[in-house]
Amino acid sequence: MTNTTTHLKKNLIIIGAGLSGLYAATLLQEEFNIIILEARDRLGGRILTEEGHDLGPSWVWPHQKNILKLIRESGLELFSQYTQGDALYDAPAGLQRFNAPPSSPSTRVVGGLEKVVHSLASKLEPNIIHTNEEVRTVSYSDQKLTVTTTAGQYESDFVLCSLAPRLACEHIEYIPNLDTTVTDMMLKTPTWMGHTAKCVVEFTQAFWKDEGLSGFVYSPLGPLGEIHDACIDGKPALFGFLSANVSTAQVREDVRAQMKRLFADRSELISKIYFIDWKGEKYSSSIHDTKGFSEHPRYGLNLSHFDNKLFFMGTETAYEEGGYLEGAVNSAKVTAEKLLSI
Repeated sequence: MTNTTTHLKKNLIIIGAGLSGLYAATLLQEEFNIIILEARDRLGGRILTEEGHDLGPSWVWPHQKNILKLIRESGLELFSQYTQGDALYDAPAGLQRFNAPPSSPSTRVVGGLEKVVHSLASKLEPNIIHTNEEVRTVSYSDQKLTVTTTAGQYESDFVLCSLAPRLACEHIEYIPNLDTTVTDMMLKTPTWMGHTAKCVVEFTQAFWKDEGLSGFVYSPLGPLGEIHDACIDGKPALFGFLSANVSTAQVREDVRAQMKRLFADRSELISKIYFIDWKGEKYSSSIHDTKGFSEHPRYGLNLSHFDNKLFFMGTETAYEEGGYLEGAVNSAKVTAEKLLSI
């Protein structure tokens, strides 16, 4: 790592180039020489945008001030989630149309959330992000941390690990071992989206709007258990989450059959189906994340190790808005403040 300022900077390694890792790097780069190690071949972690469609998180709510501030500072635009019109209940006894109660107003980023990721990366010094480099071990000796990856070895004064707690336990060996109490807390913390599979169905026309429908569908029959409007500029679409325990073996064929059941001949307007099973993503789901949530998990962890040289952060560690984009930003902000105060 190269010292680029008149004062001596300490070295910092950030594990993970998702929202938390990248945002923390922008907050700390003036005071630290930073390297970001990312196991994937792309940035963003659970933020994934394909051809403008968000296959990971997509919504931001008005009370989430920090992510909204970040989006504004990135020069990006928001648009409101479409909710006008009736909803559909895909019941075993037949399709029912009803007037759904109003939901909390939410917004999405024009162009997809990858725009936020790219904006953060553009604010960092060149060449500090190393992709395709999985961290294998973090060891501590003589007040120094050594991080070993699939490509090499690094020494650092501090390490920020932005992996979901369960994944940070499963993928990385710590020498000496983490305290048992720390490991237990991490393994008990569900990975947000770790059980989720998401599908976006693109159409040639937004016919549901013409028919007075909002695009919201609740379906106990599946395979998509909950469906919402997902239109972006020039691309009419619906997105849905797969119901728990639904097979993904022929998910596109099953989704087409569901669209035909819901919209009859309108299913012929399907132009493309995008799908990701986050349960099958090595760096997004652990062996413990096999079941869905009956309610939103209670998140919030304050974890450090190796004499406050190693910190864990990410949306699952946030005490406020854990599990959401706001939680990822909050966690990075709090952790950066801790590091700057040492």
